[in-house]
Amino acid sequence: MNNRPEIPLNIPPGYKMDIAKTCSFIVNVACDMCHQWIADNKPKPEDFSWNPTDSCPITNSTFPIGDWSFQALLWSTFSLEKVTEPFAIIAYGSDPKTAFLAFRGTQTPEDAAMDLLTNLVTYKPPTQTPITNAKVADGFYAVFNGFDTLKAKLSEIASKGHSLVVTGHSLGSTLATLTVPLACSVGIPSANILHYNQASPKVGEVNFRNYYDRLDVLQTFRLRNKYDTVPDWPDKADYVPVGVEAEYGADYSSEPKNHNPCCSYSYALFNPTAPYNRNLDKCMTQFKPTLYTP
Repeated sequence: MNNRPEIPLNIPPGYKMDIAKTCSFIVNVACDMCHQWIADNKPKPEDFSWNPTDSCPITNSTFPIGDWSFQALLWSTFSLEKVTEPFAIIAYGSDPKTAFLAFRGTQTPEDAAMDLLTNLVTYKPPTQTPITNAKVADGFYAVFNGFDTLKAKLSEIASKGHSLVVTGHSLGSTLATLTVPLACSVGIPSANILHYNQASPKVGEVNFRNYYDRLDVLQTFRLRNKYDTVPDWPDKADYVPVGVEAEYGADYSSEPKNHNPCCSYSYALFNPTAPYNRNLDKCMTQFKPTLYTP
């Protein structure tokens, strides 16, 4: 039973529920992708054969997986051990001119170790800006800098004149936030970029946020459960969030439950006036991925 009041989703102006639900679905597919990789004993990129699935009972009945086209995975090499992990997927649905780029959250001990690296380091803007002193969390930035094909994939999207919807959950939301400036730098107009993230930690300090805001991206939204502590991470005074918050409240008396991308966040999007999932435990037995929290 929940201990704190259930709070309906506060839908800010411009927040499109159909896009938010679609992003939630693709995030769940990305989480399933990493679950498959872990179950296969973490093979190298060339040895991993991915079968797109969505084990989330909230989204899989609304979004048939066969209606979507999924492209090659995006991998990052990071940490002192130089591990290489699959983090993101690119998907196309009924609109062949809109690409969805989704980053999954923290699903390995190595990911969790990067979440804890919260020293502010210098951010190198990929676009022209008068702001030269922006800083971001070193752990998030290290994972982002580990992508070797991300810029090329974004360039492909730009060359086709396609629009881009960027999304993610938890750690994946920080990577989505860092991706938006890169997308602008390769020629995707800011007016053609939407950014809908879930449970995002704070990526950097106020100069980074000011730099991001100057990109004039059409929409940047930050979906959060009021009772999920991850969006308050890092718990340091210098850090500030990016984007307009869309907040709901569903307290399951457990951080992993409050933070769950499917059974908490997807459920809230599909039930915005009553976001507390009374069948959450059953839902979590069906949703396969296991996620870590700081």
